[in-house]
Amino acid sequence: MNDKVKGIGATLLSAIYFGFVPLLMKTVYAGGGNSFTAAFLRFAFSIPVLFVVLKIKGVDLRITREELKHFFIITAFGYAGTTLLVFTAYNYIPTGMTTTIHFLYPTFTVAGLMIFYREKIKASKIFCVILCLIGIVMFYNGGEGQASLIGIILALCSSMTYAFYTIFLGKSEVLRDIEPMKRLFYMHIIGAVIMLVIGLISGNLNFHMTPLSWGVMALTANLTAFVGALLYQIGVKYIGSESTAMLSTFEPITSVIVGILVYGEPMTLRIFIGCAAIIASTLIIARTESKE
Repeated sequence: MNDKVKGIGATLLSAIYFGFVPLLMKTVYAGGGNSFTAAFLRFAFSIPVLFVVLKIKGVDLRITREELKHFFIITAFGYAGTTLLVFTAYNYIPTGMTTTIHFLYPTFTVAGLMIFYREKIKASKIFCVILCLIGIVMFYNGGEGQASLIGIILALCSSMTYAFYTIFLGKSEVLRDIEPMKRLFYMHIIGAVIMLVIGLISGNLNFHMTPLSWGVMALTANLTAFVGALLYQIGVKYIGSESTAMLSTFEPITSVIVGILVYGEPMTLRIFIGCAAIIASTLIIARTESKE
């Protein structure tokens, strides 16, 4: 299997996993958890497991000051920052609107590469960005509730921070050659500290959860680290920031399918068009990357 195919497969598997996360989070919230607690535990629960796996693999965990600085930048302003912005946006606007605005990040990723790195993006990928935007907009249900300017701004900022995370991950020469699991280990440590501090200051942390919620949260945290985030980083490594960002829009399709199969939600014409647009974009990108 060549590297391009590995990157495409890793990114799609990452997107499919993240599409199941909302279903898992419903169980956590039903058992007493909330978004801030889930964000903190998402990072904290995976740290011991990452540490053990890295030790078994014999990976040297020492890092330089320059590496620590880059870890802090990509986590605070990208990886963990996005989580905080998205979860906070949920308090102001409907989740459907938050998701729609957040998934503008492939557009910001392509724009960032063109503006700051002077990269020439192929016409086929520009076309794929347009297809992705059409697909995401089709998923939005405008009847979910009132929009808040604060919520819209938060969701928009989350799309920008995730675009920054994707670009920085692909362009940082300091982080590029570091073992992906080692990268996640330090990013999750920094992310857990950030979420703990913000949660304590805001008073939003709640650890009075049912045993089932604790178990689901522990499972979700480690799956996010070893499946979602790790495979996303592998995707960026092999097919680049812009292709990974666009392929990851497969995530909402998974959420839609889960909603139809688990909750009996209807398959509307809008949803069908949205799925078709994203699948078409995915096939075009996969074909382009495989040819290369």
